[in-house]
Parts: sequence; C-alpha cells; structure tokens
Amino acid sequence: MEIVINPKYRFLHKYLEHISEHFADGEPVQQSFNEIRVLRTGDLTLTVKRYGRSLTHRLKFYKTAKGKRAFLGQRLLRERGYESPEPVAFVRYRRNLLTADTYFVTVRSPLRHILSDLSPFSESERQDIVTAFAAYTKRLHEDGFIHHNYKSKHVIFDRAASGEGWRFALIDVNRVHRRRKGVSVERGLKGLARITFDDDSLFLLLVDEYARLRAFNPDEARRIATEAHTAYQNKVARRGR
Repeated sequence: MEIVINPKYRFLHKYLEHISEHFADGEPVQQSFNEIRVLRTGDLTLTVKRYGRSLTHRLKFYKTAKGKRAFLGQRLLRERGYESPEPVAFVRYRRNLLTADTYFVTVRSPLRHILSDLSPFSESERQDIVTAFAAYTKRLHEDGFIHHNYKSKHVIFDRAASGEGWRFALIDVNRVHRRRKGVSVERGLKGLARITFDDDSLFLLLVDEYARLRAFNPDEARRIATEAHTAYQNKVARRGR
C-alpha cells in the first residue's frame, strides 16, 4: 500500500489504511467507471474518488497514477490562490506489484452547485454565472493553468460570501497542467470545447465574454471555439460516451 498524505491530516493515517472498507460504507455520489462517495469521520466530511480499474493503466509503471496527479494538481491550484477542495491523501493498493485500486481523498467542498446543472437559477442568474465563469477561466489561463478535461461537471460553484458575485472551484484535476508563459487565447478557446450547457446560447456567451476579456476578435473566437466544440461532440457521439 502507498499513502501520500497532506501533513495537516496525518492523524487520519490509520483511517486511510482501511479506506477500501470505509469506502464500501460511504454515501454514493457517482457510480460509473470512476466511483465517488462521501465519508464522515470525526468532524470531517470527505469526498473519496475510487478510480476505475484499467489493465492498461495498471501496467504503465512509468505513468503517475491519476489520483496522485489530482492530489498534486489541487495542491498547486490552492498554492496559487484558487479555490479547490483541500486534498487529504492519495492511496494506492497493489496486488502482485500491479496497481489494484487507487483512491483520492479530499475535504468535501462547501460549494453546492455544479456548472452542468444551472436549472435552479433564473435566466439572468444563468447569464451572470456564465459571465463570471468566463472571467474565472481567463484568470486561470493567464496564470498558465490549462485543464485538459475542462467539463461543466468538473466545475463547482456558489454565491460569494457577500452575496454578490460567484466563486468557482475545479474538481477532477488530474489533467491540470501549468505553463509558465501562460495559455494563448487560441489554446484557451479550444480548451472550452468540452463545456456544455442545456442552452447553446450560454456557450456562445461564454466564448464572447472570454474573447472580450482577452481582447480577441469575437468572430474569430466563435469560429475557433465552435469548431473545437463540434469536433469534440462528434468524437463523443462516435465513442458513445
């Protein structure tokens, strides 16, 4: 077993040694290839993700496990001042030298909403959320962060504590990288390809606002973003997921 733990949560080491047993009793949040459950221990509420078992990844000794990449990615985001669920630990079980199960543990975020579901909000609020998200994305990109799986379901948000504005946080950050020279506008627009809303006009609002904030030609921005968006949707349709 391998445990990489945030020093702040060393007191959970014994608990984490039995994470597979605790996980089985957790409250399901997502049940798919990668499974997510909520666990409670003491005063802490934890979100735990168990990564699906893939023979390909089990055999790739040279690749860093997704859970470990997520642990490091969230730590880096927080160090740079971005809100993200606080990483607690990465746990890996091995069987016959191969990875059997991997878990990524965080403190459960207080943010209550996910960008893929804006149905609880009015039309004006939805537009306000998307506009604020464009500003958040612009800041991320200018600071060099690029999320190679930037999807609506990987963004959580809520109202700011003041009641004015919105706060955002990234989850599932094992594919987040940081480029020292920042992310170009063109690359940033292509990075929006996986963002989806139930109203296509919100995607165009996101693109327009992102282009405006980065002083980029709006027509060219729409062309780049919609071409990348369509190509990704076609890829999903071919794969069936």
